[in-house]
Amino acid sequence: MSDSNIQKIDKEEEEQEQELTIAQKFWRIFEKLGDLFFLNIFFTISCIPIVTIGTAFTAMYTVTNKMVNNEDGPISKEYWKAFKSNLKQGILIWIIDLIYLASMAFEYLYVIQNDNQLSKNLFIVVSVEFFLFAFAFPLQFPLLARYENTTGRIILNSLLLAISNLGTWFKMFFIWALPFVLYYFNLKVRLYTWYLWGLVLTAIFTYVCSIFLVPFYEKLENVEAE
Repeated sequence: MSDSNIQKIDKEEEEQEQELTIAQKFWRIFEKLGDLFFLNIFFTISCIPIVTIGTAFTAMYTVTNKMVNNEDGPISKEYWKAFKSNLKQGILIWIIDLIYLASMAFEYLYVIQNDNQLSKNLFIVVSVEFFLFAFAFPLQFPLLARYENTTGRIILNSLLLAISNLGTWFKMFFIWALPFVLYYFNLKVRLYTWYLWGLVLTAIFTYVCSIFLVPFYEKLENVEAE
């Protein structure tokens, strides 16, 4: 097919998009929300064993990335396929994260319970560990959803890419940190919305992240291609 024909098809599709009625646009939004609702239910179910939370996030990012690109198929099939293919590595990364967090928690407890030179030095260590985790964590499961790599490289790359792409990292961090900040300052918000995370909010937040992540992936892949 020639370039002129491709451009003609793209133009026709664009015109069809513009010709959508308000009712059709509303239906598309409603359909998207329906997909996100079922995606969130699958996510919640697969998080029940606790150790599979990392795998569940990986599978959800896999699906939302495709939804952003309009490449998504049946939500159930896409989700469980991604969940199965990333099961072991998702569990391993999540367990490493939990061990890391537990280590920081014990170190912090020592710092607040003691007033000596060791606690002062340990406070610096904990601060550095916290910032490393804050940079690395937001991109771990999105990278696992997109690329095949060793567990160590996924974790290291998430840290390096976050540091070298602060704009993308900040958007991810802000999106997930915002609700926790709201909950901290407003108990009523937490009381009225906590259950929505198990129904639809987690998928919505992941989808919003994917809107920023898809151009980020394309930028990385274009650099590698060059």
